Amino acid sequence: MRRLKIGWLLLVFIPVHLDAASLAVWPINPRIDAPASTTMVWVKNNDVDEEMVLQARVLTWRQQDNKDHYEAQNDLVVSPPLVTVKPGMQQVFRVVNRKGAVTALPQELSYRLIIDEIPVATKQDGSVLNFQMRYSLPLFVGVPIDYENKNFIDRQNAMAEELRYRLIEAPQKSIEISNSGKANARLSKVKILHTNSAEPTLISEGLLGYVLVGSSRQWPLDQKQWDALKNPDIRIVFEAERQELEIAPH
Repeated sequence: MRRLKIGWLLLVFIPVHLDAASLAVWPINPRIDAPASTTMVWVKNNDVDEEMVLQARVLTWRQQDNKDHYEAQNDLVVSPPLVTVKPGMQQVFRVVNRKGAVTALPQELSYRLIIDEIPVATKQDGSVLNFQMRYSLPLFVGVPIDYENKNFIDRQNAMAEELRYRLIEAPQKSIEISNSGKANARLSKVKILHTNSAEPTLISEGLLGYVLVGSSRQWPLDQKQWDALKNPDIRIVFEAERQELEIAPH
């Protein structure tokens, strides 16, 4: 009987949670800030039997029409671009700014570090299965000039002051959050606080998403969230580095 060969390619885009069963990645929010010119990202193969071949690259990241867009770039390079990680071992990817030390910038730059697992054939009952995992980490570069002399808490407050939200009813009930500031916003544990109630209404228990500089993003709402936001006596807050920050309405 002819042996059956099956080729499977599994592409998984994981925007935030980068600790899978067989691969751990840290830090999950790498940065390159002045006066540094590099940052390091570690990967560990938690598999006890199989080695992993990983390839890394950096893409520019922008948002338009409520979508994330990624493009090739030449400013940041990864060294080495390809690693083989033995079972239980770890390796490091070094992200290097080709222009040298980072200086204060007019606004924070946004990239994505993409780590691809190169497919490895595995035989099972006469079949050949190829699996590929893709991991994506946000990578930000440069503290904006306007924030340079602010401490960490003041930077967070300044970022939040530039966020605004509005409600969109059609074609789907949604909340749109826009960022007119110079730093990218990471929105986590977003909730609606009610003046007349101690119980908040959650929009997200964990990470809702990012709103990049000069961009807007929309997220769908269920009926409970929509009804809560239609109440005039509410505030929307999110958590950034264990600090609770407010988003003002348009």
